Amino acid sequence: MTKLQKRLIVILSILLVLVLCFDISLANAFYRAPNQLQVNYITLESEDIPESMNDVSILYFTDLQYGTFENKERLETLEKEIDYLEPDICIFGGDLFDTDTVLDSQTKKTIRSFLSNIDAPLGKFAVLGEKDTQDSARKQAVLKIYKQSQVEVLTNQSVLLTNRSSDGIHLVGLQSSAHIAKATAHTSGKTYDLLVCHKPDLLTDESLADRSIDFALAGHSHGTQITYPFFGGYRTEKGAEKLNRSESQDLSFDYEISAGVGCTRVNARYNADPEVDYIILQHK
Repeated sequence: MTKLQKRLIVILSILLVLVLCFDISLANAFYRAPNQLQVNYITLESEDIPESMNDVSILYFTDLQYGTFENKERLETLEKEIDYLEPDICIFGGDLFDTDTVLDSQTKKTIRSFLSNIDAPLGKFAVLGEKDTQDSARKQAVLKIYKQSQVEVLTNQSVLLTNRSSDGIHLVGLQSSAHIAKATAHTSGKTYDLLVCHKPDLLTDESLADRSIDFALAGHSHGTQITYPFFGGYRTEKGAEKLNRSESQDLSFDYEISAGVGCTRVNARYNADPEVDYIILQHK
């Protein structure tokens, strides 16, 4: 065998390995990853978290996008995971249904049952996403489902989360930058303030830097769903252009941008597995 033939064999072998790796990654992205729910564990520690809230757990999930790709089987997987984690508080970050989902009676019943079955003794809360408010009929249907499922919707407002005590932490639900002052009216440096919004770009608003925000949660971008090595996400969502898994900023508070649990546009996830965030509060 000549030296040239040996080189050709090496090159072809390398190319074959690369093709096989690509095929495996592609198959995983379409057939395995969308069903592979991950749990991201976060500990929030602060002197401003009262002792009564020590070890209180918060389950945060977002972008369910039920309907097009998110089916009953995936919903059952999510429900079992939430049930296993036994959170004290549950927060949903918006986009209950996918854009083209028809909200017939069976679909609404399925989601209502799912939300009602979540056992969170210290409260269940939600903020609205753009798909929840894409038209007035959709918005009213979503709000009705939340009400029937004992989920409190926070629209540019805050609520004090407590645990058998008058002391607690503030949960702020922010929907638009125009209402930051209203949403954060009850926050102060004396309490721990947790902010949740759907679109992460809201977190970059300069007026939030003057507010007492300790930690923030957002979603919307799905972690881009498909994130290529070195090149980043395959697309950028409006509302997640300044802040996403590929683009970070040094803000006045820490934050977490969830990849969400559902799929939209394409039933695939690559380097962006579906996830929920399980948060433990710690009094320092």
